[in-house]
Amino acid sequence: MLYSCLTRAAALLLLGVAASLCAAPAAAAELTPVRIGVLRIASQAPFFMGVEKGYFAEAGIDAELVFFDAAVPSTLAIASRDVDLSVIGFTPAFFNLAYFGGMVVISGHSRELPGFPNTGVFASNKAWDAGVRTMADMRGRVIGLTTIGSTNHYAVARIAEKYGFDINDNHLVPAQGLGNLAAMLMGNQVDVASGAGTAFMGLINQGKAHVIGWAGDEISWQSTGLASHPEVIAEKRAALQAVIDTYERGAAEYSAVLLDKNGDGTYKDPAKAEELLELISRWTSVPPAALAQSLAYIDSRLDVGSIYEMVGWYRDQRMIEKGTDPAKFIDLSFVEGHQNVPAAMRAGR
Repeated sequence: MLYSCLTRAAALLLLGVAASLCAAPAAAAELTPVRIGVLRIASQAPFFMGVEKGYFAEAGIDAELVFFDAAVPSTLAIASRDVDLSVIGFTPAFFNLAYFGGMVVISGHSRELPGFPNTGVFASNKAWDAGVRTMADMRGRVIGLTTIGSTNHYAVARIAEKYGFDINDNHLVPAQGLGNLAAMLMGNQVDVASGAGTAFMGLINQGKAHVIGWAGDEISWQSTGLASHPEVIAEKRAALQAVIDTYERGAAEYSAVLLDKNGDGTYKDPAKAEELLELISRWTSVPPAALAQSLAYIDSRLDVGSIYEMVGWYRDQRMIEKGTDPAKFIDLSFVEGHQNVPAAMRAGR
């Protein structure tokens, strides 16, 4: 799958280059303002690139990035229409708001897959010294999360199931953001923390915490997507499509430069990789060397089957409404090639 995805990324990158050569940037007066909710983590690179490299302006979009410290607040911002589009985590907060008609998924974003260190599970120095060094060692420990019901909550819960214990038997501590969570881990206030590796690799490199493992090496799922409010879709459909197209252009470049490496793990174009890591660093305040250690797999195509699986799991946990149906809040029309789409949903597209 990786080969086909990166091949597609290369094709999208070439299309983006061709488009930039054939069309002059839109005049400032013609730009459509769009507010986009993001986090300061490496997986948001296509948005940083779109602003800094002028890709959004070329597409006729005046993009304003609105920053959040966790996926749940960015989701709520869609419902309140404080943003037009946002990166969202597939969480109970999202599913419940979507159930009541408050938002619609229009694109994929990051996935947890083997070999892509995105969502990590980390141990404090105190816990590491006490023997917490594997996923199974999380049992009975104090675990820090960004929020209850977050994507990292889902990650550790499913990993716990894999290793034969119930995550609810642990003491779960919501930190209300990645920055707070990293500080709690460094201060030994929690034994284990789970979250985007971007927020933790600096601590790891300084010897202030340890990597237990990566969620994608344990379970695979569609962790995040891009979503908007139904009213915004009706009012700004063309602008949202331009944002998604620009996002795909940035994602293709990110994948080709940083993920499609030589057999020995080195970058095919070290100069381009260095330049792109430095760009991401300017937006995340994380050193390039630390960023390079935790680069997510991103793809505009949704793994729709994974979303159905998550809905079933959250329903079993009684965290979302029983009638939650992904077919009612996923719009497949903005992106081509979505994967694992149920036949009934594809027929009704």
